[in-house]
Amino acid sequence: MEFDAPTFADASLTLDAATKAVVATEALVPGQVIFAEVATVSSAGGIEPEEGFHDEHCDDDDCPGCAAVNGDDEPVDELDEADLTTVSPYVVEHFDELMDTCEPHEALSLVDVRKNLFKLLHLHTSNAAALTPFLSMDVLADDVVASLDAAKSLREAHASVIPSSLTDDQVGHLIGVLNKYAIPLDDISGSGLFLHVSKLKHSCEPNASFTDAGEAIWITAIRPIAVGEPITVDFFNTHYMCAAERVEVLTAEGQACTCGVCVGTAPDKTRAFKCQIGGCDGLVHPTQAVFACTKCGAIWDADTVAAAEMEETTFTTDLEADSFAQLDVIIHDSLLHPFHYIFYSAMEVLTDDSVTDMHMSEDEALSVLYRLVDALEYVVPYPHSEKVSLYNSVAQAHISNGEIAKASAAYTHALNVCAIVFGPKCKETEMFQRLSDNTPTTVDEMAAAYGYEVVDEEDDE
Repeated sequence: MEFDAPTFADASLTLDAATKAVVATEALVPGQVIFAEVATVSSAGGIEPEEGFHDEHCDDDDCPGCAAVNGDDEPVDELDEADLTTVSPYVVEHFDELMDTCEPHEALSLVDVRKNLFKLLHLHTSNAAALTPFLSMDVLADDVVASLDAAKSLREAHASVIPSSLTDDQVGHLIGVLNKYAIPLDDISGSGLFLHVSKLKHSCEPNASFTDAGEAIWITAIRPIAVGEPITVDFFNTHYMCAAERVEVLTAEGQACTCGVCVGTAPDKTRAFKCQIGGCDGLVHPTQAVFACTKCGAIWDADTVAAAEMEETTFTTDLEADSFAQLDVIIHDSLLHPFHYIFYSAMEVLTDDSVTDMHMSEDEALSVLYRLVDALEYVVPYPHSEKVSLYNSVAQAHISNGEIAKASAAYTHALNVCAIVFGPKCKETEMFQRLSDNTPTTVDEMAAAYGYEVVDEEDDE
């Protein structure tokens, strides 16, 4: 952990026996770190970097992209040095054969799930009670058969890796638990299983956030939380998903959400449309099947709704915009508002492509970034890590443009959100405090402030 934080046992929390929700036993304020937890087991997954991240011609010996793939650009299946003491000697000796046994089974398709399973099995030999809480967790019904099949195959081929006191059903259940509850951990390019974090309920409009660092996670309040209120987090990054996509994702994960959008009592702001009443610049959102303007209150008729939904269907599969100019023409002629999730996603893609290819001037970049900020602030009216990233990018663009006062203001926005989302003592918050107090005035100063090495072009030649 980067800082001291209460454990779950020491936190002002309790588990409601009736709802199985973790609830607050005292009022919590935004930015308050509620509790922190180190994973019971965690493992790197040998995950290949995302497309566009790693240069196949890279010759940097320290490049994390190169470290994540082997010479054939396949995920690396191996035990890290830290793994050697957390798995059995049999696993160390027969790791490659174990990988071959797991490979055909979809339930064990992920390397980190396999390694975490071996660690749980080894943990059972020294502390059988440690697995009891996990064996009582529910798993996805659709995964039960596949998980049991994988467990049986594993025992048949490698009986020594499975403690005799565990049944095939129990091993299969542990596989199901790992597939449902293991949380991605960016720092180790893998995942971890957390007993207490796993008990938190999902919400698409959460009152808390979770942050990972190494093998630990801490939970921070992002809204005021009353006594008796469940602690909720967004486990699936649903903040800019439309209601239909949320249902699809949550159903696949065996989860449910009771936020207003998911239950149909609140408008779906990710589906934003332009009001068609002359002179009204309000936004139209659907609440279930009713499309109403937030400003004038006009309700769309069936024909207008059908036309808007037809545009959504078309743009979902066939939105051809290779530049912001092309996208703006499409937006101008569309019933969809610029805040619509389809256009927001398109702007993100174009921004990423333009930054990578260096096609945008700083003024153009700032214009787009502010559009993304405006959309995110409207659709997601609570502190969110994506806002931190956007304000950080805005500040950097202003520095490149020589607009230091505006950069300082953007850093202050990033700081204010960061202190709530990640907590006041995390390294990101401390970094933005420094950047806000002493905003760099040149690109070189900015690079140094972020810890990047400044290379002199003449020396580089």
